[in-house]
Amino acid sequence: MKPSPFDIAAETYDKDFTHSLIGQMQRKRVWQFLMPLLQSYQRPLNILEINCGTGEDALQLAKLGHNVTAMDASEQMILKAKQKKPESIVEDKLPRFITSSFSQIADYDFKKPFDLVISNFGGLNCVDENDIRLLSKNLSHIVTTNGTLFLVVMSRSCLWEMLYYSLKGRFNKAFRRLQRSIPFRLHEHVMQIFYYAPRQLTKLFLPAFTRVQTQPVGLFIPPSYLETTFAKRLTLLKALNQWEIKFGFPFLSSLADHYCVILKKQPQA
Repeated sequence: MKPSPFDIAAETYDKDFTHSLIGQMQRKRVWQFLMPLLQSYQRPLNILEINCGTGEDALQLAKLGHNVTAMDASEQMILKAKQKKPESIVEDKLPRFITSSFSQIADYDFKKPFDLVISNFGGLNCVDENDIRLLSKNLSHIVTTNGTLFLVVMSRSCLWEMLYYSLKGRFNKAFRRLQRSIPFRLHEHVMQIFYYAPRQLTKLFLPAFTRVQTQPVGLFIPPSYLETTFAKRLTLLKALNQWEIKFGFPFLSSLADHYCVILKKQPQA
């Protein structure tokens, strides 16, 4: 497998996002939707996390007693994840970390089907529509009957981004997500990023999976690239976080930085 452009980003990913103020707020927002789903099963789950990054969510899931397999195309992200060993997780409950891309999922014999598949913070934005259709097909073979997908994806119409860059007169950036895809430079690598509206993404997972609900993540909480700006305005950032909780209504999901969509496998899939 060729090196991932995220191998270099892995070195500072936790500093730049995981442990940043905005990163923590957005992740906490995701978990506000994820925890009720986990609790609804009332038992330990067999969970697959794709694009797991440095393993922050995988380790938290294992800490809660779930059996976790976590995958990422970046070997360095996986290495960083394996280096994290929280004291509250016993050795045999640590997640199984695997270096693998979405397209390789069908190559693995996972032995046991998964109750839940998680993709957090835009991993699906790194692949095009055909790859998502293939992912849907492959996941339908390894997810239990009535199994669930919990996906957090960058939206096509981020209100924050449109307002912020418009005020700066940078209209090409303000409305860049409305394009089918845009080139994204990550160090010396250039990769395509694809943006999906909630309804569009849901259709790509049909007929194997259908939508249960959609929620905004980063409607009032700003995008992570504004960390430096808001680190100096903590009172405002905390207020925005409270507005997110109070006024982050599902019908506004398409205007957030990210949105969370929960899909259920269809019995006939």
